[in-house]
Amino acid sequence: MDLRGLEAVIAVYEHGSFSSAAEKLFISQPALTRRVALLERELNARLFVRGPRGASLTDAGKALIEPARRALRATESIRWAIGQVHDGDRGSLSIVGTPNLTGGTLGSLLGEFHQRLPEIEIQVVSAETSAAATAMVEAGTHDLAIVDQPVTSPALSVTAVGQEEFLALMPAGSTGADQDTELRTVTQAMLLGLTMLHLPEARFPRQPGTQLFTMLAAEPSARIEVPDCGLMIQMTLSGRAVAVLPRTVAMAGRHESIDLALPPTPIHRSISIARHRGNRSAAARHFLELATARGELSA
Repeated sequence: MDLRGLEAVIAVYEHGSFSSAAEKLFISQPALTRRVALLERELNARLFVRGPRGASLTDAGKALIEPARRALRATESIRWAIGQVHDGDRGSLSIVGTPNLTGGTLGSLLGEFHQRLPEIEIQVVSAETSAAATAMVEAGTHDLAIVDQPVTSPALSVTAVGQEEFLALMPAGSTGADQDTELRTVTQAMLLGLTMLHLPEARFPRQPGTQLFTMLAAEPSARIEVPDCGLMIQMTLSGRAVAVLPRTVAMAGRHESIDLALPPTPIHRSISIARHRGNRSAAARHFLELATARGELSA
């Protein structure tokens, strides 16, 4: 059923004549008459009776008015909803990243994004490696991948969104500073006798803990592999281990039994967002704009 025919019928009914309705709809009277005639033919019913005082509805026309109005309102609702998706105000956003890249600042960034665009449904999933995350985006199953390694696929566009700084979490008293003072710099002596906690090397070969011990020519008393940053924080409470974590995660894990310290040479890693070049999601575009405006995306 042609919605323009329904619109024409309502206009004639509301304005009392075909000429007034045509003027209201900014079309010629013959064009409006044709729309009504096509609808009458489709319904096999006469909708108007023309008289000296204009056009009046038949019983069939009276029965049509309210359903026609509901249909047009529904059409406007559909157009509005689709427009919201096109504008990025509604829709969905799926992000994939590795476990050490889906916390901290990403959490606050997602919180800000949700506050700005509450009608967008957000899904965050984990992949074992950045390569696996980008493969999922390349396959079209997710909108964006948060990565910390170079992306070589020509199917993906990559947006650099900043760097994250790493801090060392150490047993309380190791640095000789209280938590209200500025962070001290790690020395070789501070690392003596400490176990190095690290994420699985098969998935994350560039371990910041290894970088810290290497730059100070120190050797950990032992190495323990753990699956995530949260467990690394808990294990530092034992008083015998050191973990090197992104600043946001480290600050969130601050505890009276933990000292925070700066590596002697800053440890950073670059964070980027990968997106399939064929992905036209307005929600993904808005997220990228927000991440770029923030200037950083830390784990």
